[in-house]
Amino acid sequence: MSVEVYGRVIQEWCGATGMTPWNPAEDMNVEVDGTVVGLIYNADLDPGTLHLYFDLGHLEYPDLHKTLLQANALIEPDGNGYFALHPESGSVVYRSDLALTEQTSGSALPELLGSLLDVARQRVLA
Repeated sequence: MSVEVYGRVIQEWCGATGMTPWNPAEDMNVEVDGTVVGLIYNADLDPGTLHLYFDLGHLEYPDLHKTLLQANALIEPDGNGYFALHPESGSVVYRSDLALTEQTSGSALPELLGSLLDVARQRVLA
């Protein structure tokens, strides 16, 4: 059922943004406020979840790793994601999951991604 939900979310997203729909089985990268966001969906492993990866780039300042680990320990009502270092690029990545339900709105997803990006930036750059 969630494959159909994700397909609908994609159609709504594209209707709202003018993008060309993509295959739900393919990973998609979009740009939100100058940040690449990976939309990763795996129907076999986790059919009810869309995994979101925000590439915050290479951040270099003292105690970066300590800051990331402390940010991961917070329980936040907004953006309950966590930070990591991308294993290949070394970029700081903020990862969050979106439950795919009948109520998930693809047309509202760009705004949600913007809000999550703001939360990520505030948590690690503050």
